[in-house]
Amino acid sequence: MTEINALFSPHQALYEAIAASHPSLLNGKVFCGRCGKPRQVDAAKCLRDGWPKCCGATVRLQATEAGRP
Repeated sequence: MTEINALFSPHQALYEAIAASHPSLLNGKVFCGRCGKPRQVDAAKCLRDGWPKCCGATVRLQATEAGRP
């Protein structure tokens, strides 16, 4: 398992920079498109490992208004 963590470590800064680059990613709010259940996530982790699923579908980012989270 340590070998896998070592592979991700050098790239973690990239995922964090991408997550901080857009308000929709920065606020970390997602919701299920089917049932509407909201969820708070770590966007950098989701970019690295994949987005969570709910009701059999991948959750969506919460839209931001006028560039505000």
